[in-house]
Amino acid sequence: MELIDIFDVNGNPTGAVRDRNALLSAEEYRLAVGIWVTDGKGNLFVTRRAREKPYAPGKWENTGGHVRAGEDPEDAVLRELFEETGIAVRREDVRLLGKAEPHWPYIGLNYGVQARFDAKDVRLQPGETDGAKWIALDELWKMRDAGAFAPSVFAHMNGYLEAFLDWMKASMES
Repeated sequence: MELIDIFDVNGNPTGAVRDRNALLSAEEYRLAVGIWVTDGKGNLFVTRRAREKPYAPGKWENTGGHVRAGEDPEDAVLRELFEETGIAVRREDVRLLGKAEPHWPYIGLNYGVQARFDAKDVRLQPGETDGAKWIALDELWKMRDAGAFAPSVFAHMNGYLEAFLDWMKASMES
């Protein structure tokens, strides 16, 4: 059983803790993190959702997951990236890009990190991911338009698109 903290629609902790799979009331939200990885050359690392996942099976996405009870969101970024891909990054390299508009039962915080690695060295987490690759930024939009991404990826991005693009540009300049 994985426990999560419960938040209100404004992202304030309520003090309640539930099993991650528990049904929440209309006033209760779980906190999730989305992680964008760039290589600093204009490419993004994306993973494909395992085909047995109930939501958007076989669709591409940025890495992400739930924040556990008592866990800091930045620690969740480090943990989720490592669990789903085997890629370890430093906490000081994690940058908050923005918050997605709450969409019951989720509040999403979205982060960026720069890392360089070969996609063939990625260790995929069974039941979570079954593919991974680097794509150019323009490929991101083409894949979106073709319906290759989980719908939530771009629905969440509405809240932080400008910060995402600024981060990508800055990462290529450093």
